[in-house]
Amino acid sequence: MIDRLRLYRAGIWALTAPLPRSRRKALRHRLRAGLDNRRVLAADILVLSRAKSGRTWLRAMLSRLYQRRHGLPEQQLLEYDNFHAQAAAVPVIAMTHGHYLDHLARHPRHGQGLKALPVVFLLRDPRDVAVSEYFQSTRRASAYKRELYEVEQQGSMFDFVMHSPLGLPAICEYLNFWHRELDGWQRVYRLFYERLRAEPREELASLLAFLEQDFSAEEIDEAVEFTSFEALKRKERENFFHNSRLQARNVEDPDSYKVRRGKVGGYRDYFNDEEIGRIDRLVSERLAPELLARFAG
Repeated sequence: MIDRLRLYRAGIWALTAPLPRSRRKALRHRLRAGLDNRRVLAADILVLSRAKSGRTWLRAMLSRLYQRRHGLPEQQLLEYDNFHAQAAAVPVIAMTHGHYLDHLARHPRHGQGLKALPVVFLLRDPRDVAVSEYFQSTRRASAYKRELYEVEQQGSMFDFVMHSPLGLPAICEYLNFWHRELDGWQRVYRLFYERLRAEPREELASLLAFLEQDFSAEEIDEAVEFTSFEALKRKERENFFHNSRLQARNVEDPDSYKVRRGKVGGYRDYFNDEEIGRIDRLVSERLAPELLARFAG
């Protein structure tokens, strides 16, 4: 099926391309956010996360559950309402990074309904997120995306993690903000990537119970197996889903894969002791204590 969101975003890119750089960037951010937020308002479930927090894995697991339950093609990925269009019992699930979503939450007409939606807030250790962002920006992102998020200059990984607009300061700010903001919403499930990696069956079952989606233990087990790290890596290499979300940019370069490593605490493998110390200090200074405690060790 055609991914309408990607078509709309491509249209935004084309229409704004002739504009001066600063104007087109601002307009692209606003138009993309408006498009995402209109979809959020029409959804049954909202998944909110910072980029590189494991959302594609979660998408794949949910996709597999609904594929088997409703006989949908196994090479399709859940994209907002595409499964719902084929099987009405599948909820419409909006997955967003939350750009301007806080503005929508304060809207006099839309805010109350938005805050009543079941929300899955997917969180991951910001240090692992920052390293994953580096590889996304240098191995996968288009020139359009690099301009949009101001990451065109390719310095060292350490400089990116510490100083990039997509690095640790911005990631910590994002997590802190939404952690506080969602305290005032009605139905929120905080799903930690690290727990999902450690106990995928238990965490997925808990999440489904929150969402009031009734799947058996056997269905959950099969979905976890189908979307294991090794299985998804293989499917990405083979372009199983025919979807750019899970398509390697260069099959010979393991760092160009969407499913790259997924290792908890893997950021330590890329830096020396002094750099790790500086990274850890920044996070301890910037991240809310209750979140820091979840990522300790």
